[in-house]
Amino acid sequence: MDLVPNVYIGTENIHEFMRLQKQLSNIVQGKEYPKYVIIVPPSAVEELHWVGGEELEHEVKDQSLVIRKTKLAENASLKLAQKYARVKRK
Repeated sequence: MDLVPNVYIGTENIHEFMRLQKQLSNIVQGKEYPKYVIIVPPSAVEELHWVGGEELEHEVKDQSLVIRKTKLAENASLKLAQKYARVKRK
């Protein structure tokens, strides 16, 4: 597999790409089972307040893929923020 950087640095600005990668997940009785990974630019992750390992949900709509935090992940993030706010005030 050729490794291609996800961020290309030019002379004036940085171009960030989203990329779909196919990876071998498992081989059972000689049959290969792939998985797909979407590389999301760090700036998008920061803007969305996502954290590595969070559960996401998806929807295919009009030939587009919509990805969002699950309600469970949103609630967990909110509870963590509230807990941090209480600790910080003490």
